[in-house]
Amino acid sequence: MNDTIRGQLLTMHNVVRQLAMYGLIPGQPKAVYMNPLRWNMELEKKAQNLSDQCKSEHDKNDERRIQGFQYVGQTWAGAYKVERAVQLWFSEVAYYNFTTNKCSSTTCGNYPQLVWENTTDVGCGVTNCRNFKTKLVIVCNYGPGGDVFGQRPYRTV
Repeated sequence: MNDTIRGQLLTMHNVVRQLAMYGLIPGQPKAVYMNPLRWNMELEKKAQNLSDQCKSEHDKNDERRIQGFQYVGQTWAGAYKVERAVQLWFSEVAYYNFTTNKCSSTTCGNYPQLVWENTTDVGCGVTNCRNFKTKLVIVCNYGPGGDVFGQRPYRTV
């Protein structure tokens, strides 16, 4: 992980959040407010620990919890490029219905985490894993975590 990749990931996350705040995501309502994310090195460290394992699975919340965040959310992706991971998570919006707060597919929990209004911090880990056909494993941790069952990701205008 280096500052260039950190900057890329942080910028991409905040662009998605700005799109939600300004009502520019097709099929999704405009958000009242969206906290801009800041980079958190402790969340990065935990994410890097998981990505270094080169597994295609999330870890347990207890393994990613840090001081200041009781619940830490997480996104995971295998991709050829770092920016592709955020694009994949964002693309899940196609399966998310804000009105019903449900997914039409089993995979759409990453999108609500990206636009979770109360999340303030993000930290990601990236590992080149030879055993993956996509080569890179990208894990991002979010504090406080979102995608809480029964809650919508943000308040609407």
